[in-house]
Parts: sequence; C-alpha cells; structure tokens
Amino acid sequence: MNKKKLAPVIAVLNMKGGVGKTTISAHVFRLMFRKLRAGTLILDLDPQFNLSQALFTRKQYEKLKMVGKTIFSAMEPPPPGGLFEIKTSSEPPPRPSEIGEVLRYFGEKESPTETLTVVPGDFGLVKYNLMEDNRKLKAVLQRFKTFIENARNDFKIICIDCNPSSSFLTLCALHACSHILVPVRPDRYSVLGLELLSDFVDSIPSIDPKPNIIIILNGVPRKNYTPTVEVELRDHAVFGPMTLANPVYQSNILIASPDYTGFATDKPVPYKSLLTSELSNVVDELSKKLGLTL
Repeated sequence: MNKKKLAPVIAVLNMKGGVGKTTISAHVFRLMFRKLRAGTLILDLDPQFNLSQALFTRKQYEKLKMVGKTIFSAMEPPPPGGLFEIKTSSEPPPRPSEIGEVLRYFGEKESPTETLTVVPGDFGLVKYNLMEDNRKLKAVLQRFKTFIENARNDFKIICIDCNPSSSFLTLCALHACSHILVPVRPDRYSVLGLELLSDFVDSIPSIDPKPNIIIILNGVPRKNYTPTVEVELRDHAVFGPMTLANPVYQSNILIASPDYTGFATDKPVPYKSLLTSELSNVVDELSKKLGLTL
C-alpha cells in the first residue's frame, strides 16, 4: 500500500526584518494555489500579524478573533488566559478548517474541492517571549506540532509566515517545518540574517532532521541595479545552490496599501500581468524544489 505523501511545510523566515517575508507568504503562495490547484494553508505566526492586516479588514479580523479563529487557538485552548498564563489541555488542537478562513476555492462554494485557507495572526502570541515556564512552553510547542501534523493530512501545501527573531515562536516553526524559505534582499545585512539563521538551525539538536533551506532574492531593482551582493550569494559554496534562479523584482503592486485588502496579484491595476508572469516563474521553480507537480 502506498503511503500518502505529506504536504511540505514551508517556514518563511529570516533573522532580519524587512526582507519581505509577508509579501512572499501571501503572494507567492496565493499564486501557487492558483497554478497547482492544490489545497493551501497559510498561517500567520508573527505577533505583528501584518499578513492578516493585509488580507482582512479590521472588521473582518475582529469578528474572527472574537470567535477564536486565530493562530492562538492552535497554541492554547481558547479563550486566552492572562499575559503570564499558559493554558494547557488534554484535548487535541482544532483542525485547521475550524480556525482558518477560506479566501479562495476551486469547485462549488458549499463543497469546494480545494481551498486557500488563512489562519489569522494574534498579538497575544507575544506573551510567549515573556515567559520562562519551560514545561508549559513545551506543551504549547507540542500542541502546535500536532496542529501542523493534522494540517499535513488536510492540505497539500502549508506556509508559515514567521517573525524575524530567534524566539519561541521561531522554534515552533522550525520544529514543525520541512523547508525554510528565506527571503533575502540584495544587501549585506539581509544576507547576514541568512547566515545567522543557518547557524541557529544547526545549533539546535532537537531539530532533526534539519529542514531544507531555499533562498529567494526579493525586492531586486529593475533599474540602476548593482548586483554585487547577489553575485556573492550565488557564488557562495553553501548558499549559492540553495538560491532560486528566479528573483522577485521590485513592484509597487506588492506594497501594502491601506485602501486595498487582499492579494496583490488580484489587484485590478496596470502591469499586473508582468508581475504575475514573473511570480509564476518563481512558483514553477519553487514547486519543483518542494516536490510538487504542476
């Protein structure tokens, strides 16, 4: 009997902020869902929940949070406790479909064949960085890992949008993922974040096997571009082979706008076809790296 292939779990992560993790998580994986017609789950694991703010109006988000439909419910049973309190339970975590919001689908609305589902973020996650109760934190980690294990049976692609630090939440993502997708801007500080991340993962013995690292250049200028850092990255003995050939170019369409809620590739704006074509090349290459067939 053939064993079912589990979905890849991709943690979008770099130790440096401002490299475009949320941009990649939202727009590359939205297009991957469209092209592969494969059930996709995107988790907002950043306490700043920028991804959620980009995809949901404030009214929509508040409504979802009120009924416990945020990533917090994957970490602890609702309702949330105090700032220095962790709730534990012998009950299993919710299924992704119970706390996720379907934003796109194939098939009939009442019974879709595949969905693009987003689990919104929650500022309440920040409390884990303030706590030192390792026993209870371990319970949170195990609950999250179980949540991801269930999700791998329910979806074909799972993306985790992470926060830019070596925090407890980072450890949760690293213990649960099969791949790390590292957005890197063509500057030295961004590459430094990549090096710190690689060293950090290697230093944690409990992460075994180590997730596969894939590097994606993001925010590459279209004009007046000096590719010194990119050349050094691609020539790097370790990181060069990990780097996708197709970059994500600078585009005003990808910049979050307060008057638009949703995915950038769905915007009714000029030059969208060029952006979609370029991102499509990224999706094709990344899909092959993840073992996904087009």
